[in-house]
Amino acid sequence: MQLNNFNLISKITAVAIVASNALYAENYVAVEFLQYNENDNRVAVSAPSFSASYDIGTDFTIKADIVHDAVSGATPSWQPDSVSGASSRDNSGDYVYDNQTFDEARNAGSIMLTTRFGNRDELYTGFDYSRESDFDSKSVSAEYMHYTDKSHNQSINVGVSYAFNEILSNGNGENEDKNKRYKDDDDDDDKYDTGSGASQKEESNSLNIQAGISQVLNDHTSVKIEAFTILDNGYLTNPHANVVRDYNTVNQKLVTENRPDKRTAYGANLKYITMFGENLSFKANYRFYTDDWDVTSHTIDHDIYYTLNKKITLGAGFRIYTQSEANFYNKKKDFFTNEEYASSDERLSKFDAITYKASVDFKQNDKVSYNIGGQFYSQSTGLDASMITGGMKYKF
Repeated sequence: MQLNNFNLISKITAVAIVASNALYAENYVAVEFLQYNENDNRVAVSAPSFSASYDIGTDFTIKADIVHDAVSGATPSWQPDSVSGASSRDNSGDYVYDNQTFDEARNAGSIMLTTRFGNRDELYTGFDYSRESDFDSKSVSAEYMHYTDKSHNQSINVGVSYAFNEILSNGNGENEDKNKRYKDDDDDDDKYDTGSGASQKEESNSLNIQAGISQVLNDHTSVKIEAFTILDNGYLTNPHANVVRDYNTVNQKLVTENRPDKRTAYGANLKYITMFGENLSFKANYRFYTDDWDVTSHTIDHDIYYTLNKKITLGAGFRIYTQSEANFYNKKKDFFTNEEYASSDERLSKFDAITYKASVDFKQNDKVSYNIGGQFYSQSTGLDASMITGGMKYKF
């Protein structure tokens, strides 16, 4: 089910905008468990994870993460209406937009090496691997951070990552010449046949380039501005999402959606961190994203942390997200005819969402600490979800 596309586990990256003397590496091992549930008995995810970090002298730090996602539930898509008698992807009956049940598992891991040079510039190099029954992803990344002054109050960073994916797609002809696929009424219907269970491997790749500048404004406040571009190429279609073609005609068909095989995106991030006194800190982030599929999104993310005492830190926050729909998206079953690109995947629709967050961190002693957190997500499409996390960290 291409779980790699879902933001199930957040990767928290060290922010380079804090003065270097405020940053310190630590050796630790940590375990965490995540439980994610959507309303209407849709997707449920259980995800235990393990991470570890170790300093090799003063110039190197190696960090590794492992996660296992067990996913079950249902995802909405067009499918044959069993009440009407339609039993396959042909014109024998009607279609209904309903949940398709599934069970899936994902195993993923990552490793990152931090290298510090004589001037204390830092180079981050990493490798990530993720595997599911129908999706395989490998990625490599590198980022260089250079301090522009001796006080280490300002730095610039440049990074690049490349991902290579293999996707197991249904054998319904979505890989034929896209300029001819839905424009020839004499095409053989067999190319849309998935009843035989035929499938084949597809490939895609993604190149992500980013650059930014960080500035410490004073003893309590720092900012970071970053720009990025993402170049996707290859099989970008969701093989589990369907659309109806030529509805209510003798040529009506239920087929796998079809997306362009290229996507160019760009955007910017603005981060702001400040301290209000000794016990209260605030972090704000704004992200702008736009691509040539006509999807434009805005994300506002705010978090506040309060140190109650030497052992307990409380956190709260919210995230607001809004996006426009892709130019080839439509949810109606009588919309698509001979259009080359077509999708009814709600993730490409226009929607707004808000997430409420809360967390508690408990420090038992200098070595052992615990954390628990919760998030509630509400989307304008009617999707609601909750996520609970809990974990333990041991420093050595």
